[in-house]
Amino acid sequence: MRTLFAIGACLTLAGGAPAWAADDFYAGKTVRVYLSGSAGGGYDGYGRLLGRHIAKHLPGEPTVVGVNMSGAGGRKLANYLYNAAPKDGTAIAIIHNTTVYDAMYGEPSVKFDASRFYWLGSLDSFTPISFVWHTSGVRSLADAKDREVAVGATGAGSSSFQYPNLLNNVLGTKFKIVTGYKGSPEMYRAMEQEETHGMMGTPWAQMRSRYMRWLKEDKVNILVQFGRKKNPDLLAVPLIMNFARSEDERKLFNFIFAGLDFSRPFLAPPGVPAERVATLRAAFDAAAADPELLAEARKAKRNVNPLSGAEVQAMVNEIYATPPALVKQAQEVLFGKK
Repeated sequence: MRTLFAIGACLTLAGGAPAWAADDFYAGKTVRVYLSGSAGGGYDGYGRLLGRHIAKHLPGEPTVVGVNMSGAGGRKLANYLYNAAPKDGTAIAIIHNTTVYDAMYGEPSVKFDASRFYWLGSLDSFTPISFVWHTSGVRSLADAKDREVAVGATGAGSSSFQYPNLLNNVLGTKFKIVTGYKGSPEMYRAMEQEETHGMMGTPWAQMRSRYMRWLKEDKVNILVQFGRKKNPDLLAVPLIMNFARSEDERKLFNFIFAGLDFSRPFLAPPGVPAERVATLRAAFDAAAADPELLAEARKAKRNVNPLSGAEVQAMVNEIYATPPALVKQAQEVLFGKK
């Protein structure tokens, strides 16, 4: 089930109040929602969306503030949350879904074990796309095998870095990765100014809601959609799974793209008391179903397809159970290691 607790209906005290109402820990406190992207990006938007609505579903209705902490494709924030953030339930975060894989790939800057975080839930699953600017001279992945195409990226932990490497190493394309951008707004500007030719890993929902004019004006060409199944809006766009030439490549793609099922994940650091994790998860579920949050999301053209913390935790555990040989192969194709 996507909702773990029905507020006011389950886990009640003898007097009829919700069980967590007895915990007044949050009264007068400030809860910080850390955001692993720059202002204006997708993670920032979803993090602030939850932050504006979760307080009323926490006992004591604490103050909730958003704090941006971008860098290294989400690893900077994950390291902070794991090692330095308060472990009392006053610090939660939304991080890049690809951050789950970083420790498995042996990334040296990783100072966390993603399986030990407490996953609170995810607000959406999404379909990342690869697209190029109309002046690039590229209209398909086949074209990208014949000429160099510069694409912007944040850091090695992000899909903007990993996906072009995947295409280069598995399919033989010639994407040139330009790193150092803080987030998607900066990468969009770089493409419009023709510093780069395109982007990888942009959620289709973000393109549809904010940059549909580019498609209508033929300013961009969508080359491929990433994921384990096609988005209904993109039936004419090739799916990465269909480029698999063997069962081994299909298994590789399936592992790499499993994390897309929880694309806007929220989490708390290890060490938070179990009863407070349950409170945070219940508040997340209630906020994700809150009519006011849903109305704001529709107005901002943000999809909300929530998963519970238990569901996300199970998916993370499944990813961490992947055979080492397959993990090593994924690492090689995503990071360009031959």
